[in-house]
Parts: sequence; structure tokens; C-alpha cells
Amino acid sequence: MQITDIEVIELRVPHHRELDLDPTNNGCLIKVHTDIGISGISEVDSLPSVIKAIIDAPPRIKTLMGLKSILIGEDPRNIQHLWQKMYHHTSYCGRRGIVMHAISGVDIALWDLLGKIENKSVAELLGQPKRSKLAAYTTVYPLGRNLDELHKGLDLALKYPVKALKLAIDPFWRDEPELAIKLLKGARSYVGDEIELMLDATASFSHHSQFDPLVNALKTTGITWLEAPFPLDQINQYKAVQRLGIPVGAGDTGLTAPEEWRPYFSKGKIDIAQPDISWVGGFTGLLEVAKLAKQYDCRLIPHGWNTDLTLAANLHFLSVQDASEYAEFSTSSSPLRWLLAKNGPKIDQDGMIKVPNGVGLGIDLDNDIIETYRIN
Repeated sequence: MQITDIEVIELRVPHHRELDLDPTNNGCLIKVHTDIGISGISEVDSLPSVIKAIIDAPPRIKTLMGLKSILIGEDPRNIQHLWQKMYHHTSYCGRRGIVMHAISGVDIALWDLLGKIENKSVAELLGQPKRSKLAAYTTVYPLGRNLDELHKGLDLALKYPVKALKLAIDPFWRDEPELAIKLLKGARSYVGDEIELMLDATASFSHHSQFDPLVNALKTTGITWLEAPFPLDQINQYKAVQRLGIPVGAGDTGLTAPEEWRPYFSKGKIDIAQPDISWVGGFTGLLEVAKLAKQYDCRLIPHGWNTDLTLAANLHFLSVQDASEYAEFSTSSSPLRWLLAKNGPKIDQDGMIKVPNGVGLGIDLDNDIIETYRIN
């Protein structure tokens, strides 16, 4: 059995909205094809044109190779070997950043492919599944600048019977703390005391002292965790902000290869690792980050703001972990979020999402939707 081709498919939803932090209108699918007619599929939260270039690039030297030139002719079943081979033969241009995005997409597709070959789910390939459902949380984005806009965002998130919501804030929370406090208290009042609230600061702060005006409101509203408060380069600030007494998360704003994570555990002392599986090296890389998280007694709750492909991947991973953690359920307005998969995971009446039980990722894509939004 051999890999015969690696295909990159760019999807784009025509729109005229301003650029924001939602990647779902611009999709990047990766297919790994084999000589037995079975393919594996994945998606990457990255720049499709660059991902395609990394995969298609002809080799220059042994450590400057495109992924296709590394993998064509290889047996797709030896995933760990192929991951190390990709990592080594791109080492002069990769090891971190967008090359790791491309490796991630190929790796996820290889796990999907292996599941189809062996007639098993990815969860079964990863280990012994410990749970068939995971608790979901939804994210409110954009949050808005007034209570009316806030309530509209909360209403969208509360359409789903979840027991936890994450508020994605904007930089004005740093510069206008009185307005931030008004919105924070307004959110708690609107959703009641039974729903957990998390806060995603999206690297909007530059120093831990900027949280001083917000400390009391963060505590009285019962914020469960504070996500990505600072740019990733400011590792010391992550440790310093823990004086607030609120668990701090990091990683979903750009960390890639597993070894890039180590100082955030050892030096930044983060409480929650939030890797994106399409950045950290796919399932193979995410398993290594999980080992580091366990070593430093840190929770791991993956980032997941894309289509059902990413959601399914996170569910498979979470289902085999020792601790039961939340799965992020994107409420993006993009049609790709809701139409790309024919059988996307849903939130049930108890706020839980069932782990897909089909082979591989267990996701069936709608080829008509792919062709509708495909960029040639």
C-alpha cells in the first residue's frame, strides 16, 4: 500500500465582511490518496495557498523538501515514522509555524485514512475510549460594545443547551475597563448562575497590571478560566497574572510544534493548554503536547473553531484522555461550518456531544458543498 498523492483544496465563502478572527469562511482541506482507492481527509486553520506550496514544493536538499516529495510511495500506515520524516526533511524551513500546520493536516488525514483501512474510529486507534460523549461549550464572538449586542451574541450561544459559555473579548476591554465590567456583569446577569463563563482575551493585554481594574468583576462573576491574555512572546506575564486566582490558558493563538510548548509549562506555569490540532502536528503532535501537560500537571482543552472535521478530531482525542474536558463547539455563521459535513456532531439536550463512531474521523463530507465553494 502506498501514498499516491496529497491534494489541497481551498474553499472560500464569498462575502464582504471585514477581516476578523473567524477562519471558517476560508477553508483548507487536505486529502491523502492511496493506490487502494482509499483517501484520508482533514482541514487546517491556515493559509491555503501557503499550505499548498509547502506540500507541492519540489525538494531542494534533504532538509528542504515539500511534503509530497517526502511521502509519495510511502506506506501510510506507519504514521509515527512519517511524522518524524516530515519533521526532519523540512527542518531547515519548518520545525515551527506554518510548515507545522501543513504537517498537522497531513497527519490528521493519515489517522483518518488508517481508521478507514482498519475499520476503526480514530479514538479506537488512539487507545481505549473512556467516554462516548463530551460536555460542550460555545463561544460568543463577537461580543459587542453594548448590552444589546451582548445579548444577541449570548442568545446565539444559548440556542444550544450547554452549561458553559466562553466570551471572546476585544482590546477595548483593556482601555475601557468600566465598559468591560458592565459587559461582564451583564453577561453573568443574562445567563444566570448555573452556566460557567470563561473569558478569551485573544492576546489583548500586554501587562498583568492591566487586569487590576477588572479583578473584582472577574471574581464576582465567577470566571472559570482566562484564555490567551497576552501575546505568546510575553511568557513571564502568564505566570504573573495567576495572582488573580483564575486559571490561565494559552496556546490557541499560535503555538505549533510540541517542543514549542515546553516553556509555557515550565516558565509560564499555565494552568490550561489549548492547542489547535491543525497547528501542533495533528494527532501525533497533540499526543506529545498531552504528555507535556501531564508532566506539568496542566489541563488540556483543545481549541476548536472550524468545521465538523476539527470538532470530530477533538472529540476523538478527548474521548481517550484520563480527564473529561470540554469540547469547543463553534457557532460560526459560515455555511461551511454547518453544510460541509452531512453528519456533523450535535449537542444533545444535556449539553453533551457524542463522539463520532464511524471509521476514521467518522465524518462524511458533502461533495456538492465542496464544489460550490472550491477555489481552483
